[in-house]
Amino acid sequence: MNVKEAKRSSRICFLLALLLILQCIFITLSAAGEAETLTVGSKGDRVTEVKQRLQKLGYLEQGSITKKYNDKTAQAIREFQRLNGLPETGDVDAETAERLFSDQAIRKPRPTLEPLMTPAPIMETGWPERDSEGFLMGDGEYFSEDDEAGQWVYLNRNLQIFIRRGKESSIPLEWFETEILTRDGETFRTAITDPEHPGKKFRYPYDISRDERFVLGFSDDFYATRMAGKETVGIIIREGRIISETTNSRTGHHLPNLDMMAQYPDGRFEVYECTEYTAQQLLEKGAVNVFSFGPILLRDGEINELLYTYYRSIEPRHALGMIEPNHYLLLSVQGRNKDSKGTMLQRVAEMMKERGVTQALNLDGGNTMALIFRGRMLNKLATYKRRNFVRTVTSLIGIGYTEQQAE
Repeated sequence: MNVKEAKRSSRICFLLALLLILQCIFITLSAAGEAETLTVGSKGDRVTEVKQRLQKLGYLEQGSITKKYNDKTAQAIREFQRLNGLPETGDVDAETAERLFSDQAIRKPRPTLEPLMTPAPIMETGWPERDSEGFLMGDGEYFSEDDEAGQWVYLNRNLQIFIRRGKESSIPLEWFETEILTRDGETFRTAITDPEHPGKKFRYPYDISRDERFVLGFSDDFYATRMAGKETVGIIIREGRIISETTNSRTGHHLPNLDMMAQYPDGRFEVYECTEYTAQQLLEKGAVNVFSFGPILLRDGEINELLYTYYRSIEPRHALGMIEPNHYLLLSVQGRNKDSKGTMLQRVAEMMKERGVTQALNLDGGNTMALIFRGRMLNKLATYKRRNFVRTVTSLIGIGYTEQQAE
């Protein structure tokens, strides 16, 4: 190596050393910045992250997030510190930040409602022979109907449907709990009155269910009304076909907020916020049907925090949930009549969680809600604007096939 090359090599080494020193200084300053205590008046992305975490744990109401640390933020932090055994300073120091973002962070207790009595168990008197999983042995089908007791049953070799009516006279409230078990490819399917023009040709839901020969039919996300009103429809997929791919720019607390439930061929249902996936991405994931109404009620067994602040009105409600793949619960709450006022979505979510549901979405309730067993609608007509009626629809969810429709 000559003198010139030696000098060049020395300069390169010096520059590399200087770069390393500057990098160490930058890392040290960044770490110091991250450890800086947040207090009233602080601003920036760290404040946003803290407030988002507080919302997730229930210490701040759901809503828009700003980058400013204000008195409301400090109050929420004090409550978090109190419930987590930390000094109640109202500031986010290193110890508070570590606990806040850890798996050990204690969430704020939710204001749960008093549980309702579960409906009476279904009597199995006179049932045909069933296998170890409860399905009918051999071919054929079995059904029973007891309107007075509020119990309806359907069995075949791959499908079990149990419907029980619940009552709470003190509210008053009436509801239907429909438990559905499937195997060997038996699955939900959808009906559209006019496949060439989705959202057209409105018909009564019980007529659609009869024509399709559904054992169980029920109303869905009623996307047709949003199409007709030229509103944002939400991501709608039916039997692998995209009907709509326009949705809200973000999830919110309006109704419907267009959160989604996707149905997969292996019996899974998964719920997503409205912006999590595009319609094409859901098809690529394998979704067969996607229903868009919302909000999400349960995700991975956890109740949506929005329900403790919003959706408090008393209405007829309708929600579909999955306990585990091939095991589902449909909850249909009657309302707007003298025997049943209806309920808030928090109640629906808590009822479903008590019964083991892990994923659940709110479907269109009100006068859209319809529960149809063997072609006969079980729920009473709801009253709206002095009229007793059920809405006509253009689509339906159903399961099973039977020629034995009710008279």
